[in-house]
Amino acid sequence: MSSNFCIAAASGLAFALGFCAPAAAATAARFADVVRLEGGQLSMFDGTAIDHLALLACTVTACQPIPFQIDERDASGRWVLDQGPMPTTDDPPGVLDANDLLLFMADDAGDRVAPGVLSIPPACQGGNKGKGASAACVNHPTPLAGKEGLVGAEIALYDPLDRTTRWVYVVAFADHAPRAAAQDVEYDPLTDRVHGRRVSLGFTDGVPGYLAVGDGANLLDRLKVRASATFLFGLIHFTRSEADLRTEFMGWHAGPIRVVRGQRQWVRLGWGIHSPTFGSYTYFYRDFAELPVGLYLNFKPTYFFSDILVQVILDFRDLRGWSLLVPSVPDPLPIDGNMTAQKSALESSADQWFALCGPQISLVQSMDVSASLATVRHRLLYRETVRPEPPEAVPGEEPGIGFQLDQWERVGAGAHQLESVSYALPSAVDVREFMRVRRAPLAVAVRPVVSDR
Repeated sequence: MSSNFCIAAASGLAFALGFCAPAAAATAARFADVVRLEGGQLSMFDGTAIDHLALLACTVTACQPIPFQIDERDASGRWVLDQGPMPTTDDPPGVLDANDLLLFMADDAGDRVAPGVLSIPPACQGGNKGKGASAACVNHPTPLAGKEGLVGAEIALYDPLDRTTRWVYVVAFADHAPRAAAQDVEYDPLTDRVHGRRVSLGFTDGVPGYLAVGDGANLLDRLKVRASATFLFGLIHFTRSEADLRTEFMGWHAGPIRVVRGQRQWVRLGWGIHSPTFGSYTYFYRDFAELPVGLYLNFKPTYFFSDILVQVILDFRDLRGWSLLVPSVPDPLPIDGNMTAQKSALESSADQWFALCGPQISLVQSMDVSASLATVRHRLLYRETVRPEPPEAVPGEEPGIGFQLDQWERVGAGAHQLESVSYALPSAVDVREFMRVRRAPLAVAVRPVVSDR
């Protein structure tokens, strides 16, 4: 059973870099918000070719396309990964279905406008369709499809913190829809690295092993995953680590909003056997990454095992001169190779996130668990030591930081979830304020828009 814990922990951390800065208003702290809409919420477009749909943000007189993507799911609810060694497709492919997902950045939203503004081709907006306009604009038929006129959807984004609302519009075109040129994320299959606005994250044997600002020097030695337990009433004690993890890469899907990377994993248990295969996805966005991990236990974990302990630790190469910020300590702590009593006391804290702030960048990491794991003790791990723990590439931890999960006695059989999320914070956003804003998500409402042509 500890093998399943090791799989979950190995997939349980994501990374992102940003800047440490003073507090900012709630609207500014929304820079990383991604709006997600299920295809069923856009039923007026059901069966529409994805390349005929556009997402527009408007001023009072003109609209322009903004970056978005629609990720498809197959009939089983699995993501369609159209690139890689095991590509998959939807049925039918390339059209919006109820189980697909539309994504866009909240900070691209604009003003609310009358439907008539949407019906003007973007190239002809801003007063260019009247007297003196080019022949192309005067004679250009409206490109928006619909039996009764313009067919679209108005998406309202309400911020409960500052009580403001912004809007975007989904519209259907008769032919290929206009697209924004921005592409803030990409995946390089040759190096197995994903690149966002500020950082790059790479994988080694399915486990994060490269973290850099842009394509710079690697800040990360390795992600350590250590799981231990006793078996047969304490007669046998065994441990497993990231070295026991085996991975089969499935493929990826990339768009302007995120990269979805899929893989299968299992743990080598010894004696010629391995754990059940476990699928996992990495979602890498412009400003943050998500690694949700689901695991299903066929029986209560302590039915056979006891003293279950799972540790997930980011082992950095050398962050001396940086500082550590956690919710339970008011002031940043220096990272200097000296394990003070205050630093040692962090391991008794139940902090759900931490930030590592450097001269130019900071790393922000959070981890949460489902209600079914609420009884598991969730503690911060922190150490600065030169004591090597093979198979490290660089001896020692400078620092080593992560989370520890123990006290599994009250966890039952069934489905459980862990989720790791990291953010890339620009210099105008404070870490504490940003994390506070995460607890008050945007309210999203969709309504159809129909107007005469």
